[in-house]
Amino acid sequence: MTRMTNASEPRLVSVVIPAWNAARSLSRAIDSVLAQTWERREVIVVDDGSTDNSLALLAGYGEQLRVVSQANGGPSSARNRGLREARGQYVAFLDADDHWLPEKLERQVALLEARPDLGFCSTSTTVVDTRGEPVRDWPCCNTAEPLLVTLFMHSSAVSGSTSGVLVRRQLLLEAGGFDEHLRGFEDPDLWIRLAARRVMPAFRMC
Repeated sequence: MTRMTNASEPRLVSVVIPAWNAARSLSRAIDSVLAQTWERREVIVVDDGSTDNSLALLAGYGEQLRVVSQANGGPSSARNRGLREARGQYVAFLDADDHWLPEKLERQVALLEARPDLGFCSTSTTVVDTRGEPVRDWPCCNTAEPLLVTLFMHSSAVSGSTSGVLVRRQLLLEAGGFDEHLRGFEDPDLWIRLAARRVMPAFRMC
């Protein structure tokens, strides 16, 4: 059966959280998603072969999230598995040791809805210590260079890395997701490939 989508229905955001032995911080990450002011979302946690009590912790959330388990394959593999499970028009990735402010998704969805020429966007980031105390700001990298040059030359141009990005799912699928052969630099590699998919500007650092 095919379900028709109401054009006026708010966009669904699929939030993908890869988790490997992340029980210490996982609840904080999940709770920050559930506290988002953008309510039309699905939360997909990919347990990447954890050996701690992550699965027991996840069970406590019941139907508030969808848990997918796989043998340990690394963060790129886990993120790609979450992408394959995603149903939303937009996809956001959140590392298990990061968390979001409440309006993060709402503000990013508003930007992408207003700018159909943008394929994805990111946010500025506050880096905190283990006690949650601010250590430094990680601002967006705004330069006069062409977009692809900026992303290629500045590996930290996308503030917050994967945890800061909201991307159109179709663009992400066309780009092939994360390169699972890379062991490092896999997120800047993806941003470069996403930006190269379009002639129009594909990215905004907000």
